[in-house]
Amino acid sequence: MPKIPEKRILLGKDRGYLSAAATQYRFIIFLLITLGVYTFLLKVFQKLAEIVQLSVFFPIALVTLLLFIGIVGTMYSHTFAGPLSRIRRALDQVADGDTSISLRLRDSDDPLLKDLVHTITVLCECSRNHSAQIHEAADSLRADIVMLQGKVRANADKGEVQALVDSLRRKQDLLETAIKPHVKAKEQG
Repeated sequence: MPKIPEKRILLGKDRGYLSAAATQYRFIIFLLITLGVYTFLLKVFQKLAEIVQLSVFFPIALVTLLLFIGIVGTMYSHTFAGPLSRIRRALDQVADGDTSISLRLRDSDDPLLKDLVHTITVLCECSRNHSAQIHEAADSLRADIVMLQGKVRANADKGEVQALVDSLRRKQDLLETAIKPHVKAKEQG
């Protein structure tokens, strides 16, 4: 069995435990700071309990822990819950066919989410371009069909009609190739 370098296991681009290392490191640092601050608060309450001879130390420490974790957790989760909510709404719009979304995040938002927003933006641009190409091809087909109908009514020679039919078939093939990914997605959905 080939040996996989240890660095690849831990820091692989899309594999391993630290696939989003920057975001994960920030979260780990947040947890360490939270634990440190809570330990400090716990020590302060412990000293106060010794000084005051307070028998309700455990309930006070527990309530403090819950308040501290609740407040700090809410503040930290705001940096990713808000952007995720905006991203979800934008994806709902894209799923409904609206590719004209404009999604921006705050400078303080997570870089991993910013990368996701950039990818969604690129996807929407590609979808808009793809849609424009399909509409352009459909319009060209319509014009060629009208021209073909005119040639048939005017009893044009067989070679001229055949050339137009061949042109229409090439455009049809291009159009079918362009919409093939969309057709597969709808069939699978």
